Amino acid sequence: MKEIIVIRTSDPDGSVFHSIIGALQGKDVQILHAVDLEPSGLTLGDIEIFPEQRRVTKRGMEIHLNYGEFSILYCMARCPGHVFSREQLYNAPWGEDYELGTNTVDNTIWRLRNKLEPDPKHPTYIKTVFRVGYKIEK
Repeated sequence: MKEIIVIRTSDPDGSVFHSIIGALQGKDVQILHAVDLEPSGLTLGDIEIFPEQRRVTKRGMEIHLNYGEFSILYCMARCPGHVFSREQLYNAPWGEDYELGTNTVDNTIWRLRNKLEPDPKHPTYIKTVFRVGYKIEK
């Protein structure tokens, strides 16, 4: 008796696919078609983040972010509500030690708010946590 198994999952890093293939190792299996049916992404209101393409859209329109902006946004968007220190956010794109007194993270957050927020002076998504850092609100 032949069996057909259909598996649909979001698998941005390929780990689920490799686990399934590993479990089927040594079995008489034929993979007919493996495809990512939908681009996996994160949604924050009218903002969509597509990590595989390092792409961000707002209401369907592409928003151009530089490397640091995308990395910091994606870092926070993966864990909505989690408060990130400036050091953690600095480390996300650059992987270097945070220099106390540098404004790099604050300037990047300012640019992100200007590009993504409906009213950057009263942000909806990227919130400041006084004396701690920043977080994303869904």
